[in-house]
Amino acid sequence: MYVSYWNLRESPFQNVTDTRYAYLSDQHREGLARLLYLVEGRKLGGVLVGPYGVGKSMILEMIAEKVRERAAARYLRIDATPAGTLGVAQQILNFLGQRERVTDIANAMVALQTALMASEQRDTHLVLAIDEAQFLREPSAYEFLHLLTNLQHAGRHSASRGAAVTLILSGHLDLLHRIRGEASFCQRMQLAWALDPLDENQTVEYIQHRMRTAGGDLWVFEEEALSEVFQASGGVPRQVNNICDIALLLGCSEQATKIGPELIKQASAEAYSVLTPTEVSEEVGV
Repeated sequence: MYVSYWNLRESPFQNVTDTRYAYLSDQHREGLARLLYLVEGRKLGGVLVGPYGVGKSMILEMIAEKVRERAAARYLRIDATPAGTLGVAQQILNFLGQRERVTDIANAMVALQTALMASEQRDTHLVLAIDEAQFLREPSAYEFLHLLTNLQHAGRHSASRGAAVTLILSGHLDLLHRIRGEASFCQRMQLAWALDPLDENQTVEYIQHRMRTAGGDLWVFEEEALSEVFQASGGVPRQVNNICDIALLLGCSEQATKIGPELIKQASAEAYSVLTPTEVSEEVGV
């Protein structure tokens, strides 16, 4: 709606994992490098944690792009779901082309080992990313993942030796507490990396990076407005996107030439607003 008004090619602040818009602060760059080290070295796995909206999914998508460039590697990202351990196992089997339904973990492991050791998969390295992994609450889930890390390739070439599956568990900070309670599985995770919200300078760079990528003027957002975005968002990229997107819409509606701090305050109020009980009652006709 506002794209042409601000001379943009597209909306710069959509909350989607489009790596063209990836902004890598030092902590994002280091976390990505360490996780890629695990993948390229066919290690057992690692953990990526951080608050909601801080950029974990973008890191996973960047890993996916690197994996897809490798001939003998496949990438699967799934979300932890209420279906539990068997649901995770079934998704992996489906990805590997096995459509049979499994009814218990023992059968699932046999089916997975058979699928991974099939002739067409024999040297394939599976990178399994489980997002929202803090929802893996059953002890059996960690037992299953532990068993996955036991699967190994013994290929003829050194490049095909090592773990058949590299795990990347991504989730909220609660995930670390859960993993630490599973001692044997915890020992198999070879690194844990935590992402924090951006600081004020990084928030400014983030906004300008996304404006530049969308073909816009870096200075549509006034200096005081940029500071106001940081204060309102706490440096969480998802919240930065929400506020900036609404601010551009409001600026278009008001025929503004710049986004000033007052527009950011208005946008922040809208981004964080929720319906009051009275409004909810009126909305549903109670």
